Amino acid sequence: MADSWIRPFDASYDFVRVSRETGLELDFVRDIENGGSIERNANTALYETASLDFADKFDVGNDFLRVYLNATFTDGSKRRECLGTFMPQVDSVNIDGAYREGQINAYGLLKRLKDDDFDGPYVIVAGSNLVDEAVKIAESVGLTVYADPSSLLLGSTLVFGVGRDNDAKNKLDAVDLLLKAAGFRSPATDRMGNVIYRRYVEPADMPISAEFTEGRDARFMSDMTESTNRAEVCNVVHVDFSTQDASVRGTAVDNSPDSDLSTVSVGRRIVKSYSYDSLPGVDTEDANLVEGAANALIGTGKKLDKSFRQSDSHGSIQTVYVSDSPQVGVLFGIKVVSSGGRVGFCQDEGPSVKKDTDYTQSVWVKGTKGATGIIQSFWDQERALGPVTKGFTMTGEWQKVSYTYHATENHSKVSWGYCYIDGGEAIFVADKVEEGGNATPWPQDAMQAAADRKAAELLATERAVTRTDEFRSVYKPVEPCMAVAMNYRTGGVVGKLAIQKQTLTLDAGCVIKHTARRYER
Repeated sequence: MADSWIRPFDASYDFVRVSRETGLELDFVRDIENGGSIERNANTALYETASLDFADKFDVGNDFLRVYLNATFTDGSKRRECLGTFMPQVDSVNIDGAYREGQINAYGLLKRLKDDDFDGPYVIVAGSNLVDEAVKIAESVGLTVYADPSSLLLGSTLVFGVGRDNDAKNKLDAVDLLLKAAGFRSPATDRMGNVIYRRYVEPADMPISAEFTEGRDARFMSDMTESTNRAEVCNVVHVDFSTQDASVRGTAVDNSPDSDLSTVSVGRRIVKSYSYDSLPGVDTEDANLVEGAANALIGTGKKLDKSFRQSDSHGSIQTVYVSDSPQVGVLFGIKVVSSGGRVGFCQDEGPSVKKDTDYTQSVWVKGTKGATGIIQSFWDQERALGPVTKGFTMTGEWQKVSYTYHATENHSKVSWGYCYIDGGEAIFVADKVEEGGNATPWPQDAMQAAADRKAAELLATERAVTRTDEFRSVYKPVEPCMAVAMNYRTGGVVGKLAIQKQTLTLDAGCVIKHTARRYER
């Protein structure tokens, strides 16, 4: 389909009063002068505003103001375009005798949401549709909403207003929070004043809504301003993922020699860090029957205290920091030093042993080369018996040892996770006993993998160089969150641009100043 807006045209404007109650257009507003402006910005809460000048008088009561462009083309044809619907406000008036003039500050209809808040607790229960609830809030202030369909449900109850459990300070904040949780972009308004809820689309996936091509039919000005954020682009991302019991750090590094912003090309590391207390798809539940193994504290030795005690007296035990720990997220271990006989540690008052159940013990150990290490999953303190022990020869390097025992009877008063040596010294890290026939990974392993994935995901975003182009064109029906194709080969600006901000000047050509972004990497 041909683009009718590549033809030259003369512009004039109509300003129309719109009933707040019915939405119907009432009459023309005569005293507004040409030369005002309309701004749309995808990065601001209200999305659109307008600044207009009037002479003599301006009064539409509490109704809305709608702006139209009347384009008359050189072939005599005409076209009428709505440019926006606003809530007008006059803050000051200059008076000279009977003559009056002033400026109208006009706001998009999202201001009705921004200016309102909930009178009491506004509770949205778990299982509610996020977008449907956002629609209800906007409709509660008299707005008409058009929303993309969504089946995403709220995972837990949410409270706005009094007793809120979030940062939403007004109804617009509440809508924005719900939409972002649903994967939607922030709310916007169309030119007739309807509220629009749209799914977020990456700039690379946006369809082309308009084209700007240099040449005889070019409708953009050749002078542009171009800038990049290269100074802000990192080449290393850290993701710190912490729970009550464990902390890990995920790292992603751009060290490719083919990347002009990598550590290799730049010659230094530029780090950006993020922190999370949860990440999708990560189970931080620990199946360990021994409590506090990650911190390896020496104390009462009771499960309730998450501490360990010494077992046998031929030596000593102490908590030590393990700088080369082989277990992700575990930085402390128990150092056992023998004075010439068996010595080790365990934890008392653990759960009972169940008949016909497999129990697997696993632990990392580094000890005197050639010395003997021993592990034993549990010991019945009342009956003075337990499973057979597993002995192993230490290598002087980190080694992971494990064994499985099938319980043939029940045991009630049980101590768990015995680790011993018969001579020399050793450091034990990540002592674990669990039900089942296999030694399963620690929660920190899953946490680390998730943190590394998140770091890689963020690095892919953070290392994208954002190139911002500011250019002017005569009117075309494009808006923020739309993509345009720019073919300005003479100026070296070619590719898809995502419109972020626009300022329309209500003059003879309805010139628009666009701020658009494109991503290089």
